[in-house]
Amino acid sequence: MSGQVTKPFDNQTYDFDQASMLYSQSQFLKLMTDEYIKDIKSGKRRIEDFYKSLKKLNTRDARSLLYISNKLSNKSHENINYDDDDYKNLLIIQLKDWNMPIERYNFLIKFKAENILPEDYIEWFKNDLRCSLFLMSLIQKVVSNAAYKGGEELTARTTNFLKYHIAVFNYHAADFSYKETVIADGDWKVKTLLSVKATYLKGRTKNKELKWLDVSNHEQIEWAYDYLEKNKHIVLKGVFFPETIEEKYELILASLDRLSNTKSDDIGTEKNKGYSPRSYVLFSIKKAWDGQKQYESKSKTSDGIIKIYKKNQAKLDELTKKNKMTANKLINKYIEDAHKKMLSPNDQSEKQVFEHYEEYKADKKHMNISSTEEVLPDSNSTKPPIEITSPIDKKKNHHSVNVKPPRKKVFEKPPC
Repeated sequence: MSGQVTKPFDNQTYDFDQASMLYSQSQFLKLMTDEYIKDIKSGKRRIEDFYKSLKKLNTRDARSLLYISNKLSNKSHENINYDDDDYKNLLIIQLKDWNMPIERYNFLIKFKAENILPEDYIEWFKNDLRCSLFLMSLIQKVVSNAAYKGGEELTARTTNFLKYHIAVFNYHAADFSYKETVIADGDWKVKTLLSVKATYLKGRTKNKELKWLDVSNHEQIEWAYDYLEKNKHIVLKGVFFPETIEEKYELILASLDRLSNTKSDDIGTEKNKGYSPRSYVLFSIKKAWDGQKQYESKSKTSDGIIKIYKKNQAKLDELTKKNKMTANKLINKYIEDAHKKMLSPNDQSEKQVFEHYEEYKADKKHMNISSTEEVLPDSNSTKPPIEITSPIDKKKNHHSVNVKPPRKKVFEKPPC
Protein backbone atom coordinates (compact mmCIF):
# COMPACT_ATOMS: atom_id res chain seq x y z
CA MET A 1 0.00 0.00 0.00
CA SER A 2 3.15 2.24 -0.25
CA GLY A 3 3.02 3.09 3.44
CA GLN A 4 -0.52 4.47 3.23
CA VAL A 5 -2.60 4.38 6.40
CA THR A 6 -5.54 2.00 6.07
CA LYS A 7 -6.93 2.32 9.60
CA PRO A 8 -9.12 5.31 10.12
CA PHE A 9 -8.34 7.70 12.85
CA ASP A 10 -10.32 7.30 16.04
CA ASN A 11 -11.84 10.70 15.78
CA GLN A 12 -13.16 9.97 12.28
CA THR A 13 -16.60 8.54 11.49
CA TYR A 14 -17.85 7.16 8.18
CA ASP A 15 -21.52 6.86 7.29
CA PHE A 16 -22.83 4.10 4.95
CA ASP A 17 -24.62 5.43 2.05
CA GLN A 18 -28.20 4.27 1.35
CA ALA A 19 -27.18 1.79 -1.31
CA SER A 20 -24.79 0.08 1.05
CA MET A 21 -27.48 -0.16 3.71
CA LEU A 22 -30.00 -1.69 1.34
CA TYR A 23 -27.49 -4.20 0.11
CA SER A 24 -26.54 -5.17 3.65
CA GLN A 25 -30.19 -5.69 4.65
CA SER A 26 -30.96 -7.73 1.55
CA GLN A 27 -28.05 -10.02 2.25
CA PHE A 28 -29.17 -10.53 5.86
CA LEU A 29 -32.76 -11.24 4.83
CA LYS A 30 -31.58 -13.70 2.21
CA LEU A 31 -29.54 -15.53 4.79
CA MET A 32 -32.47 -15.72 7.21
CA THR A 33 -34.86 -16.79 4.49
CA ASP A 34 -32.58 -19.56 3.31
CA GLU A 35 -32.24 -20.87 6.85
CA TYR A 36 -35.99 -20.73 7.40
CA ILE A 37 -36.73 -22.52 4.15
CA LYS A 38 -34.14 -25.09 5.02
CA ASP A 39 -35.77 -25.71 8.37
CA ILE A 40 -39.21 -25.92 6.75
CA LYS A 41 -38.01 -28.39 4.18
CA SER A 42 -36.33 -30.47 6.85
CA GLY A 43 -39.49 -30.47 8.99
CA LYS A 44 -41.67 -31.29 6.02
CA ARG A 45 -39.49 -34.21 5.12
CA ARG A 46 -39.72 -35.36 8.71
CA ILE A 47 -43.53 -35.22 8.68
CA GLU A 48 -43.70 -36.99 5.35
CA ASP A 49 -41.45 -39.74 6.65
CA PHE A 50 -43.66 -40.01 9.74
CA TYR A 51 -46.83 -40.52 7.70
CA LYS A 52 -45.06 -43.03 5.50
CA SER A 53 -44.09 -45.02 8.59
CA LEU A 54 -47.74 -45.01 9.74
CA LYS A 55 -48.69 -46.70 6.47
CA LYS A 56 -46.50 -49.62 7.57
CA LEU A 57 -48.43 -50.18 10.80
CA ASN A 58 -50.15 -53.54 11.08
CA THR A 59 -53.92 -53.52 11.21
CA ARG A 60 -54.11 -54.50 14.87
CA ASP A 61 -51.93 -51.60 16.08
CA ALA A 62 -53.62 -49.08 13.78
CA ARG A 63 -57.04 -50.15 15.07
CA SER A 64 -55.92 -49.83 18.69
CA LEU A 65 -54.56 -46.31 18.22
CA LEU A 66 -57.60 -45.19 16.24
CA TYR A 67 -60.00 -46.55 18.88
CA ILE A 68 -58.00 -44.86 21.66
CA SER A 69 -58.01 -41.55 19.79
CA ASN A 70 -61.78 -41.79 19.26
CA LYS A 71 -62.36 -42.66 22.90
CA LEU A 72 -60.27 -39.72 24.16
CA SER A 73 -62.09 -37.42 21.74
CA ASN A 74 -65.53 -38.61 22.96
CA LYS A 75 -66.18 -40.35 19.65
CA SER A 76 -66.36 -43.94 20.83
CA HIS A 77 -69.44 -44.42 18.64
CA GLU A 78 -67.07 -44.32 15.66
CA ASN A 79 -65.23 -47.40 16.89
CA ILE A 80 -66.71 -49.76 14.36
CA ASN A 81 -65.22 -52.40 12.09
CA TYR A 82 -63.50 -51.00 9.02
CA ASP A 83 -61.56 -52.54 6.19
CA ASP A 84 -57.93 -53.17 7.14
CA ASP A 85 -56.43 -50.19 5.24
CA ASP A 86 -59.06 -47.80 6.54
CA TYR A 87 -57.81 -48.04 10.13
CA LYS A 88 -54.46 -46.60 9.05
CA ASN A 89 -56.00 -44.00 6.72
CA LEU A 90 -58.41 -42.72 9.39
CA LEU A 91 -55.63 -42.55 11.99
CA ILE A 92 -53.44 -40.44 9.64
CA ILE A 93 -56.37 -38.12 8.89
CA GLN A 94 -56.95 -37.56 12.62
CA LEU A 95 -53.26 -36.91 13.30
CA LYS A 96 -53.06 -34.34 10.48
CA ASP A 97 -55.68 -32.29 12.31
CA TRP A 98 -53.25 -31.78 15.18
CA ASN A 99 -50.65 -29.01 15.13
CA MET A 100 -48.03 -31.44 16.41
CA PRO A 101 -49.03 -34.83 15.01
CA ILE A 102 -45.87 -36.62 16.11
CA GLU A 103 -46.36 -35.53 19.71
CA ARG A 104 -50.02 -36.67 19.54
CA TYR A 105 -48.95 -40.04 18.18
CA ASN A 106 -46.45 -40.52 21.00
CA PHE A 107 -49.18 -39.67 23.52
CA LEU A 108 -51.49 -42.33 22.04
CA ILE A 109 -48.69 -44.89 22.23
CA LYS A 110 -48.14 -44.13 25.90
CA PHE A 111 -51.86 -44.26 26.70
CA LYS A 112 -52.15 -47.63 24.96
CA ALA A 113 -49.33 -49.11 27.02
CA GLU A 114 -50.83 -47.87 30.27
CA ASN A 115 -54.54 -48.59 29.75
CA ILE A 116 -55.18 -51.19 27.02
CA LEU A 117 -55.16 -54.93 27.71
CA PRO A 118 -52.11 -56.52 26.04
CA GLU A 119 -52.76 -59.00 23.27
CA ASP A 120 -51.19 -61.95 25.10
CA TYR A 121 -53.91 -61.91 27.74
CA ILE A 122 -56.77 -62.48 25.29
CA GLU A 123 -55.32 -65.41 23.35
CA TRP A 124 -56.96 -68.03 25.59
CA PHE A 125 -60.51 -67.04 24.67
CA LYS A 126 -60.38 -65.05 21.42
CA ASN A 127 -61.12 -68.13 19.25
CA ASP A 128 -63.04 -70.15 21.83
CA LEU A 129 -66.80 -69.62 21.67
CA ARG A 130 -67.56 -71.36 24.96
CA CYS A 131 -65.06 -69.20 26.88
CA SER A 132 -66.16 -66.03 25.09
CA LEU A 133 -69.82 -66.73 25.89
CA PHE A 134 -68.95 -67.21 29.54
CA LEU A 135 -66.94 -63.97 29.73
CA MET A 136 -69.64 -62.01 27.93
CA SER A 137 -72.26 -63.40 30.31
CA LEU A 138 -70.37 -61.76 33.20
CA ILE A 139 -71.12 -58.36 31.67
CA GLN A 140 -74.57 -59.26 30.32
CA LYS A 141 -76.15 -56.13 31.79
CA VAL A 142 -73.63 -53.96 29.98
CA VAL A 143 -74.30 -55.54 26.57
CA SER A 144 -78.02 -56.21 27.03
CA ASN A 145 -78.94 -53.88 24.14
CA ALA A 146 -76.50 -55.51 21.73
CA ALA A 147 -77.17 -58.41 19.36
CA TYR A 148 -74.52 -60.81 18.12
CA LYS A 149 -75.34 -63.19 15.28
CA GLY A 150 -73.15 -66.26 15.22
CA GLY A 151 -70.03 -67.29 17.08
CA GLU A 152 -67.56 -65.37 14.94
CA GLU A 153 -69.17 -62.01 15.70
CA LEU A 154 -69.54 -62.72 19.41
CA THR A 155 -65.92 -63.79 19.91
CA ALA A 156 -64.69 -60.70 18.04
CA ARG A 157 -66.85 -58.39 20.15
CA THR A 158 -65.76 -60.08 23.37
CA THR A 159 -62.12 -59.62 22.42
CA ASN A 160 -62.56 -55.95 21.54
CA PHE A 161 -64.58 -55.17 24.66
CA LEU A 162 -62.06 -56.63 27.06
CA LYS A 163 -59.17 -55.08 25.19
CA TYR A 164 -60.46 -51.49 25.24
CA HIS A 165 -62.81 -51.57 28.25
CA ILE A 166 -60.97 -53.79 30.68
CA ALA A 167 -61.81 -51.47 33.57
CA VAL A 168 -65.55 -51.99 32.93
CA PHE A 169 -65.06 -55.74 32.78
CA ASN A 170 -63.05 -55.75 36.01
CA TYR A 171 -65.87 -53.93 37.81
CA HIS A 172 -68.60 -56.41 36.79
CA ALA A 173 -66.67 -59.68 36.80
CA ALA A 174 -65.37 -59.66 40.35
CA ASP A 175 -67.33 -62.75 41.51
CA PHE A 176 -69.40 -65.48 39.86
CA SER A 177 -70.10 -67.83 42.79
CA TYR A 178 -67.69 -70.67 42.06
CA LYS A 179 -66.68 -72.90 44.95
CA GLU A 180 -63.00 -72.02 44.64
CA THR A 181 -61.83 -68.56 43.62
CA VAL A 182 -58.26 -68.07 42.44
CA ILE A 183 -56.75 -64.69 43.30
CA ALA A 184 -54.08 -63.61 40.83
CA ASP A 185 -51.45 -60.90 41.20
CA GLY A 186 -50.28 -58.42 38.62
CA ASP A 187 -51.03 -55.09 37.02
CA TRP A 188 -54.53 -53.69 37.51
CA LYS A 189 -55.37 -54.37 33.86
CA VAL A 190 -54.73 -58.10 34.02
CA LYS A 191 -55.09 -59.42 37.56
CA THR A 192 -58.93 -59.63 37.52
CA LEU A 193 -58.94 -61.36 34.14
CA LEU A 194 -56.24 -63.80 35.28
CA SER A 195 -58.31 -64.60 38.36
CA VAL A 196 -61.42 -65.17 36.24
CA LYS A 197 -59.46 -67.36 33.84
CA ALA A 198 -58.01 -69.63 36.54
CA THR A 199 -61.26 -69.89 38.50
CA TYR A 200 -63.33 -70.61 35.40
CA LEU A 201 -61.06 -73.21 33.81
CA LYS A 202 -60.64 -75.09 37.09
CA GLY A 203 -64.32 -75.02 38.01
CA ARG A 204 -66.30 -75.22 34.78
CA THR A 205 -68.45 -78.23 33.88
CA LYS A 206 -66.34 -81.36 33.51
CA ASN A 207 -66.35 -83.43 30.33
CA LYS A 208 -67.42 -86.57 32.20
CA GLU A 209 -70.60 -84.77 33.25
CA LEU A 210 -71.41 -84.03 29.61
CA LYS A 211 -70.75 -87.43 27.99
CA TRP A 212 -74.46 -88.08 27.53
CA LEU A 213 -74.83 -84.84 25.53
CA ASP A 214 -73.97 -85.60 21.89
CA VAL A 215 -73.35 -82.63 19.61
CA SER A 216 -74.06 -84.83 16.56
CA ASN A 217 -77.54 -85.60 17.90
CA HIS A 218 -79.41 -82.54 16.70
CA GLU A 219 -82.66 -83.62 18.28
CA GLN A 220 -80.99 -83.92 21.69
CA ILE A 221 -79.25 -80.53 21.43
CA GLU A 222 -82.48 -78.78 20.45
CA TRP A 223 -84.29 -80.50 23.31
CA ALA A 224 -81.59 -79.59 25.86
CA TYR A 225 -81.57 -75.97 24.71
CA ASP A 226 -85.36 -75.75 25.04
CA TYR A 227 -85.22 -77.32 28.49
CA LEU A 228 -82.63 -74.83 29.78
CA GLU A 229 -84.43 -71.93 28.15
CA LYS A 230 -87.75 -72.96 29.70
CA ASN A 231 -86.07 -73.06 33.13
CA LYS A 232 -84.33 -69.70 32.51
CA HIS A 233 -80.77 -71.00 32.54
CA ILE A 234 -79.68 -69.90 29.05
CA VAL A 235 -77.17 -67.03 29.22
CA LEU A 236 -77.16 -64.03 26.85
CA LYS A 237 -80.80 -64.62 25.97
CA GLY A 238 -81.75 -62.06 23.32
CA VAL A 239 -78.10 -61.03 22.91
CA PHE A 240 -76.45 -64.02 21.23
CA PHE A 241 -78.17 -65.78 18.34
CA PRO A 242 -76.47 -69.07 17.38
CA GLU A 243 -76.41 -69.94 13.68
CA THR A 244 -75.49 -73.63 13.85
CA ILE A 245 -76.25 -76.61 16.06
CA GLU A 246 -72.59 -76.58 17.17
CA GLU A 247 -72.93 -72.98 18.36
CA LYS A 248 -76.12 -73.89 20.21
CA TYR A 249 -74.21 -76.74 21.87
CA GLU A 250 -71.46 -74.30 22.98
CA LEU A 251 -74.15 -71.98 24.38
CA ILE A 252 -75.58 -74.88 26.41
CA LEU A 253 -72.13 -75.60 27.86
CA ALA A 254 -71.51 -71.93 28.70
CA SER A 255 -74.92 -71.72 30.38
CA LEU A 256 -74.09 -74.73 32.55
CA ASP A 257 -70.65 -73.24 33.31
CA ARG A 258 -72.33 -70.06 34.48
CA LEU A 259 -74.21 -71.93 37.23
CA SER A 260 -72.54 -72.08 40.62
CA ASN A 261 -70.80 -75.30 41.62
CA THR A 262 -71.10 -74.53 45.35
CA LYS A 263 -73.18 -77.17 47.13
CA SER A 264 -76.17 -76.21 49.28
CA ASP A 265 -78.29 -78.16 51.75
CA ASP A 266 -81.36 -76.48 50.29
CA ILE A 267 -80.89 -77.77 46.74
CA GLY A 268 -81.99 -81.21 45.58
CA THR A 269 -84.90 -83.63 45.69
CA GLU A 270 -87.10 -84.10 48.70
CA LYS A 271 -85.09 -87.11 49.85
CA ASN A 272 -81.70 -86.13 48.48
CA LYS A 273 -80.30 -82.67 49.24
CA GLY A 274 -76.83 -81.23 48.96
CA TYR A 275 -76.60 -80.47 45.25
CA SER A 276 -74.96 -77.40 43.75
CA PRO A 277 -77.15 -75.34 41.37
CA ARG A 278 -75.19 -76.74 38.42
CA SER A 279 -75.15 -80.39 39.51
CA TYR A 280 -78.90 -80.32 40.21
CA VAL A 281 -79.64 -78.88 36.77
CA LEU A 282 -77.44 -81.57 35.21
CA PHE A 283 -79.23 -84.26 37.23
CA SER A 284 -82.65 -82.91 36.29
CA ILE A 285 -81.98 -82.47 32.58
CA LYS A 286 -80.39 -85.92 32.23
CA LYS A 287 -83.31 -87.54 34.04
CA ALA A 288 -85.82 -85.65 31.88
CA TRP A 289 -84.02 -86.68 28.68
CA ASP A 290 -83.92 -90.36 29.67
CA GLY A 291 -87.64 -90.24 30.46
CA GLN A 292 -88.36 -88.56 27.16
CA LYS A 293 -86.47 -91.17 25.17
CA GLN A 294 -88.09 -94.04 27.06
CA TYR A 295 -91.54 -92.66 26.29
CA GLU A 296 -90.66 -92.08 22.64
CA SER A 297 -89.23 -95.59 22.33
CA LYS A 298 -92.46 -97.18 23.53
CA SER A 299 -94.55 -94.88 21.39
CA LYS A 300 -92.52 -95.47 18.22
CA THR A 301 -92.46 -99.25 18.67
CA SER A 302 -96.22 -99.36 18.94
CA ASP A 303 -96.41 -97.25 15.79
CA GLY A 304 -94.17 -99.66 13.87
CA ILE A 305 -91.11 -97.38 13.98
CA ILE A 306 -87.81 -99.11 14.72
CA LYS A 307 -84.57 -97.29 15.52
CA ILE A 308 -81.44 -98.49 13.75
CA TYR A 309 -78.31 -98.13 15.87
CA LYS A 310 -75.67 -95.89 14.38
CA LYS A 311 -73.09 -98.70 14.33
CA ASN A 312 -75.47 -100.82 12.19
CA GLN A 313 -76.42 -98.15 9.67
CA ALA A 314 -73.53 -98.91 7.31
CA LYS A 315 -74.30 -102.63 7.52
CA LEU A 316 -77.92 -101.98 6.63
CA ASP A 317 -76.87 -99.91 3.63
CA GLU A 318 -74.66 -102.75 2.38
CA LEU A 319 -77.46 -105.29 2.81
CA THR A 320 -80.01 -103.16 0.95
CA LYS A 321 -77.60 -102.70 -1.94
CA LYS A 322 -76.75 -106.39 -2.11
CA ASN A 323 -80.39 -107.52 -1.95
CA LYS A 324 -81.57 -104.71 -4.23
CA MET A 325 -84.47 -103.68 -2.03
CA THR A 326 -85.36 -100.85 0.29
CA ALA A 327 -84.42 -100.91 3.96
CA ASN A 328 -88.08 -101.19 4.92
CA LYS A 329 -88.64 -104.28 2.73
CA LEU A 330 -85.38 -105.86 3.83
CA ILE A 331 -86.14 -105.51 7.53
CA ASN A 332 -89.64 -106.89 7.08
CA LYS A 333 -88.29 -109.85 5.07
CA TYR A 334 -85.84 -110.71 7.86
CA ILE A 335 -88.64 -110.50 10.41
CA GLU A 336 -90.86 -112.84 8.38
CA ASP A 337 -88.04 -115.35 7.82
CA ALA A 338 -87.07 -115.33 11.50
CA HIS A 339 -90.70 -115.81 12.50
CA LYS A 340 -91.08 -118.83 10.20
CA LYS A 341 -87.95 -120.40 11.61
CA MET A 342 -89.11 -119.81 15.16
CA LEU A 343 -92.54 -121.37 14.62
CA SER A 344 -91.49 -124.51 12.72
CA PRO A 345 -87.75 -125.09 12.42
CA ASN A 346 -86.77 -128.09 10.27
CA ASP A 347 -84.89 -129.84 13.01
CA GLN A 348 -88.06 -130.03 15.14
CA SER A 349 -90.66 -131.04 12.52
CA GLU A 350 -89.87 -134.76 12.35
CA LYS A 351 -89.74 -135.03 16.12
CA GLN A 352 -93.18 -133.44 16.41
CA VAL A 353 -94.63 -135.90 13.88
CA PHE A 354 -93.46 -138.95 15.81
CA GLU A 355 -94.68 -137.55 19.11
CA HIS A 356 -98.20 -137.23 17.74
CA TYR A 357 -98.24 -140.31 15.54
CA GLU A 358 -100.22 -142.49 17.94
CA GLU A 359 -102.69 -139.66 18.48
CA TYR A 360 -102.97 -139.35 14.73
CA LYS A 361 -103.98 -143.00 14.42
CA ALA A 362 -106.54 -142.73 17.22
CA ASP A 363 -108.45 -139.81 15.93
CA LYS A 364 -107.26 -138.31 12.68
CA LYS A 365 -110.45 -136.31 12.38
CA HIS A 366 -109.42 -134.02 15.21
CA MET A 367 -105.94 -133.41 13.85
CA ASN A 368 -105.00 -130.70 11.37
CA ILE A 369 -103.17 -133.35 9.38
CA SER A 370 -104.10 -134.59 5.93
CA SER A 371 -102.50 -137.77 4.61
CA THR A 372 -102.72 -139.44 1.28
CA GLU A 373 -101.15 -142.92 1.14
CA GLU A 374 -101.03 -145.77 -1.29
CA VAL A 375 -100.21 -149.50 -0.75
CA LEU A 376 -97.13 -150.42 -2.66
CA PRO A 377 -96.29 -153.90 -4.03
CA ASP A 378 -93.36 -154.17 -1.68
CA SER A 379 -94.46 -153.82 1.95
CA ASN A 380 -90.93 -152.96 2.94
CA SER A 381 -90.86 -149.91 0.74
CA THR A 382 -91.01 -146.45 2.13
CA LYS A 383 -94.31 -144.66 2.33
CA PRO A 384 -94.79 -141.42 0.44
CA PRO A 385 -94.41 -138.18 2.41
CA ILE A 386 -97.09 -137.21 4.85
CA GLU A 387 -98.14 -133.58 4.29
CA ILE A 388 -98.22 -131.66 7.55
CA THR A 389 -100.19 -128.45 7.72
CA SER A 390 -99.29 -126.10 10.59
CA PRO A 391 -102.31 -125.18 12.69
CA ILE A 392 -100.89 -121.70 13.06
CA ASP A 393 -100.98 -120.89 9.39
CA LYS A 394 -102.75 -123.33 7.10
CA LYS A 395 -102.15 -121.25 4.04
CA LYS A 396 -98.43 -120.53 4.15
CA ASN A 397 -96.40 -122.88 6.30
CA HIS A 398 -96.48 -126.35 4.72
CA HIS A 399 -93.71 -128.79 5.58
CA SER A 400 -93.17 -132.23 4.03
CA VAL A 401 -91.51 -134.84 6.23
CA ASN A 402 -90.68 -138.46 5.27
CA VAL A 403 -92.07 -140.82 7.95
CA LYS A 404 -91.67 -144.62 8.16
CA PRO A 405 -94.69 -146.17 9.97
CA PRO A 406 -94.40 -149.66 11.54
CA ARG A 407 -94.04 -152.40 8.85
CA LYS A 408 -97.03 -154.49 9.99
CA LYS A 409 -99.36 -151.53 9.90
CA VAL A 410 -100.60 -150.77 6.43
CA PHE A 411 -103.57 -148.58 5.62
CA GLU A 412 -105.79 -149.87 2.91
CA LYS A 413 -106.68 -147.72 0.02
CA PRO A 414 -110.29 -146.66 0.32
CA PRO A 415 -112.62 -147.90 -2.41
CA CYS A 416 -113.24 -145.52 -5.25
